[in-house]
Amino acid sequence: MRLTKKSKYAVRALVEVVLRGSGGPVGVSEIARRQRIPERFLEQIFGELRRAGILESHRGAHGGYSFSMPPEEVTVLDIVEVLDGEIRPARCSAGGVCYIDDAPLCSTSRVWDEARVALEGVFGRYSIAQLAAAEREIRAGREEATPVGK
Repeated sequence: MRLTKKSKYAVRALVEVVLRGSGGPVGVSEIARRQRIPERFLEQIFGELRRAGILESHRGAHGGYSFSMPPEEVTVLDIVEVLDGEIRPARCSAGGVCYIDDAPLCSTSRVWDEARVALEGVFGRYSIAQLAAAEREIRAGREEATPVGK
């Protein structure tokens, strides 16, 4: 199992939406520039998140994207599952079947299930709002460390 760039970019971009949004929509180009994400790729990602009901799009001069639900309720797990599918370290985890035709589940399936549960636990523990708060602190620390006039 490997996370794609799509999920990683999405989490970074959604944190930026929280930091830049102030309740209003944020443009894809601004987020893409600030996070160094290819704009067209980010548009595709946001389209998928909109279809999943996580984001909503706004047209017009002050258009862009905003959350369709509180970012406190959106976890990294939600984003990963929308963009990369459910977490399954092996085909036999999460009630799947063995990759060997007609084979019963073996003792190793417990390992894969335990790994799945652990990953879901970690990804489900962090909301986008929590990550944005941590990022805000990091950025504030950088600003304090930067000498005046630089």
